[in-house]
Amino acid sequence: MYADREVMRYIGAGDAHSTSVEDSERRLQRLIDHQERHGFSLWAVTDRETGTVMGDGGLIHLAHRGPEIELGYRLAKPYWGKGYATEVASAWVAHGFEELGLERIVAVTHPENVASQRVLEKVGFAHEGMTSYEGEAARLYAIGRETD
Repeated sequence: MYADREVMRYIGAGDAHSTSVEDSERRLQRLIDHQERHGFSLWAVTDRETGTVMGDGGLIHLAHRGPEIELGYRLAKPYWGKGYATEVASAWVAHGFEELGLERIVAVTHPENVASQRVLEKVGFAHEGMTSYEGEAARLYAIGRETD
């Protein structure tokens, strides 16, 4: 998945566009380190029936620096358009609010990544405007914890 340029075309900048095994290993190690430091990160998304890895998704400090917490997800092409991204996003938003006690979760998308923007809107994110993400223009979305 990380080596597929079509899957990675809207994901971040810099080494996100590189598809070497070494770059993929660095990306995975950065996620492992984040999990160990903060108790959350992007996790593998697997098919419930077969155990096949379909992609990854979860919460991570925005641009790996924070302070805001970002929802992220990516799926291999065979799993696009089947509702899995919405399922992953919804589960991680619930986990962020219910288990981690977050008050707000953000997400950024490439301006042309309409599919991801639809996923965010389906799970309740609102578009807050444009921002810069790792030196590139991006759409900023956010969702806050519902209060009774």
